[in-house]
Amino acid sequence: MSSGAAFLRFPTTRPRRPPMRHYPAISSSIWSSVSDPYPWRTLGAPGAKTKILSTNKKGPGCKHRSRSHGEGVEKCFCLTSSLIGSAKWLHTPKSVKPQIVCETKKAFSAHQKGILPLSMPTTRAKIWDMLRLLRHGGPALCNVAVTNSCNATCDFCNFANGKIPHKDLRWIDATRLDAALQILHGRGIRYVSFFGGEPLLHPYIAEIVALSIEKGMGTALITNGWLLPAKLDELVGSGLKTIYISIDAASIDAHEANRGLKRLGERIRAATARMPRLGITPIAQVTMSKLIKNYHLLAPFLRDLGFEAVAFSYPQRTRLGSSSLAWSDTSKLVDFTDRELIEAFEAVDELRTAFPVNNPHASIADMKRHLRGESEHFVCYGGYKSFYMDWNFDVWRCDAWRERMCSVWDFDKTPFVRDGCTACIADCYRDSSVMLHFAVSLGDTLDGICEGRLVAALKTIANTRNLESLSAVFENARVRSRLARTG
Repeated sequence: MSSGAAFLRFPTTRPRRPPMRHYPAISSSIWSSVSDPYPWRTLGAPGAKTKILSTNKKGPGCKHRSRSHGEGVEKCFCLTSSLIGSAKWLHTPKSVKPQIVCETKKAFSAHQKGILPLSMPTTRAKIWDMLRLLRHGGPALCNVAVTNSCNATCDFCNFANGKIPHKDLRWIDATRLDAALQILHGRGIRYVSFFGGEPLLHPYIAEIVALSIEKGMGTALITNGWLLPAKLDELVGSGLKTIYISIDAASIDAHEANRGLKRLGERIRAATARMPRLGITPIAQVTMSKLIKNYHLLAPFLRDLGFEAVAFSYPQRTRLGSSSLAWSDTSKLVDFTDRELIEAFEAVDELRTAFPVNNPHASIADMKRHLRGESEHFVCYGGYKSFYMDWNFDVWRCDAWRERMCSVWDFDKTPFVRDGCTACIADCYRDSSVMLHFAVSLGDTLDGICEGRLVAALKTIANTRNLESLSAVFENARVRSRLARTG
């Protein structure tokens, strides 16, 4: 999935909000404005201990004056508290309505040494939760588009600056997102990826990220990197550990020309240089296009920019059925013949010897089968284990599908879709389906055993595709061991 970029001509300024009817005002106490409590029995951490250091919204000794923490003052960090009292060890109740509590630098240091925020599930709880989910086919993921605004002019993307009328720009309502994430969590979604458009244009992106992390969801963000140096500290404070930065070519000049953002490379380098110290994994998100003349040249270029791995977005050459605009049916940059695209996929596989590639080899092989018209080894689990939610809180089985599943507010009672689809080559759904296949197969096997269909259960677990799926899971173990810290 291509990252988007925003609509501003001068991206260093704060984005102007659209009319109020499209974007309700958000108070500084965004955490206290949500109505849903955190159900600790769902998160699996009853009785967890947290040290409450502050008893009011600004906290003694802290210069916090606004949600943005002000300019030129010492950074403060926030945690949630359900109780007002002096600094004591408190047991968390089974459900919590949070209110903002400001944590000073001293308190943050204590947190880094192991004092957990009130709403963070423990490692033990997460392991138990994952085992429970494996019984039902494993965890699910959701790609969330927080805005359709964009500040880049990418030729192969219809989110590009100027392609959407200003009156049609939208931002997801952050005050309602907590409740939406709770519904997603309740249906087994444990991984979310925030994108756009350019997600860093959302004024409350750090709060959005923090909400998902507090629910124990592995969280990633896809950005073009223009605003990243200015936003990085805020994202670190929210707990983000994985950032994908869009790269379009093996030279900075070609990349900046396609994005329409001069000196973008300098901003990307400024951000990636700091990420290792901050515990963030920088991954390049590269769209397969004709801007890449030689895939082998990507390895030294990406390494020089500070990236630790690369994930390729497969070109979307036809209109997507959903609200997503990460496609182009007119761009010559993605106007591949099937033979040309097969050769590009082969070049991606060859790159693995020089640089870590996150796309599973088994998925690349299936994409080549798809282009040759051959039977594919893995079906897509879009609508069953992967989903797309847009800025209107509409949920789709994937970007490409022409009919939405439902509104997120009805998602808890909407049946999942599992129909063996292999209609497209959308990387974020096809790649994840390969990775999740073994877990889904394990759930099917347990279902067969419980229903007395022992022969069918044995055939399911003995299928050779399970070994391919497991191989894909461990293919980039070194990189994923760092990614595991997102949750």
